[in-house]
Amino acid sequence: MVTLVNKVIKEKDSNFTMDAIETTGQYQKIALLVREWVEIHKGESFDLDMICRQLQIQERTNRKYVAIELSKIVGKGTLEKVTSPIHKPLYRYIDNTCKYIDWVNASSSDVLDIKWPYGVEDDSRFGFDGRVKISPGDIVVVAGTSNMGKTAFCLNFLWENMDAYSCTLMGNEYTPGKFKRRVSKMTWREPINDKGESKFELIERREGWKDIIRPDNINIIDWINLSDKFYEIGKIIEDIQARLHSGIALISIQKDEHKTRGLGGGFSEHLASLYLSIDYERLTILKAKEWAEWNPNGKMYGFKIVNGGTKFHNIRLLRKCKSCWGSGRGKGGQCEPCNGTGYVDDN
Repeated sequence: MVTLVNKVIKEKDSNFTMDAIETTGQYQKIALLVREWVEIHKGESFDLDMICRQLQIQERTNRKYVAIELSKIVGKGTLEKVTSPIHKPLYRYIDNTCKYIDWVNASSSDVLDIKWPYGVEDDSRFGFDGRVKISPGDIVVVAGTSNMGKTAFCLNFLWENMDAYSCTLMGNEYTPGKFKRRVSKMTWREPINDKGESKFELIERREGWKDIIRPDNINIIDWINLSDKFYEIGKIIEDIQARLHSGIALISIQKDEHKTRGLGGGFSEHLASLYLSIDYERLTILKAKEWAEWNPNGKMYGFKIVNGGTKFHNIRLLRKCKSCWGSGRGKGGQCEPCNGTGYVDDN
């Protein structure tokens, strides 16, 4: 067999080379094993060493047979061979399956009637309320500094929508008693139905959120802890969105107080239809992909949180202070017009 291969390799006629190799019974057996292995490992990338190791092929001639069969599969367009001057060549399975979107027969009025948190006592509201359009499958991201209102926003969002939609709240800091004490203060809505059951699911979850996403629910995740792997947030959000059907997901993430976006930066924003940033008593609309009548992008709102961290109050439009341009510092120290906050009411 070795003699045949050496003779074939020296042969100048490439057609004869392939014909000669393919007539050997050993090649045919290995080619079948390779085709079966590639079919099983769709969607994976691999190199020659990996497939030979898993097929328990060690002999040099048989490895050449594997390489030849892989080249044939590349020629058919099933695999792509990716070469690099540094790394070993990789074979990547080409997935040419398509999910076609029937936009012609789709409804253009599939916008969800989402209700947003508001000032319960004074009826003050954020500017995106009634303007931002949220459709099935959309992602809303709320990025906030620690203990500045992320959970209050998530719970108020739940409270405003639990009567109209099936809702699931996933938390990593909730305990039964602690949760009950907090929501017992939110008396403007009743969270228990006529059967004495909760109107929403409450689930403790710290990782693997995509596995328990309810495709047709409003899924509220409070919050995703990235540890030091901030770069993973984009993939996490992508996997969550892939699970959605007629439902949506509101995802809360941590934010550094000196940064505009949440941990992971732009990776946390790319797939969001609405991206909100919360700092101390200030909410900024960083991204609203679709809106009606008035563009809320870039708008800032001041607010207070009262009633034990459960109610929004005195929501109003803000702008940067013209005296300090948002720095909060004046000639004598603290900027007087904005009281050192860097922002004033936009009356």
